[in-house]
Amino acid sequence: MQDERVRQVLQMLSGKLPEEKLVMLRNKLVTVPDNRVDEILCVQLHNPTHILLFSIFLGGIGVDRFMIGDVGLGVAKLLFGWITFGLWPLIDIFICYKKAKENNFNKIMTLL
Repeated sequence: MQDERVRQVLQMLSGKLPEEKLVMLRNKLVTVPDNRVDEILCVQLHNPTHILLFSIFLGGIGVDRFMIGDVGLGVAKLLFGWITFGLWPLIDIFICYKKAKENNFNKIMTLL
């Protein structure tokens, strides 16, 4: 793939992926043929900002975990999150934000 095209793809995905893994993705995108770019850009990715907002406002009942695909932890958080006096939902705000970015990165890497 051309360097300019790689830069455009990385710019479109920059807020949805972990910053420390962008170099690895860039190296992988250089070897990908141009016709695969549309597949990469059409992948349904989580918006980490939305996950963060859901985690702040509805994290106490596990909605953030359900959204990123951790159904088991979502149910556990829904049932037992109150036992921790709000500590689990508070810590989970940061964990879910990072996990959404990790899941997005893993989805893209499986396509490549």
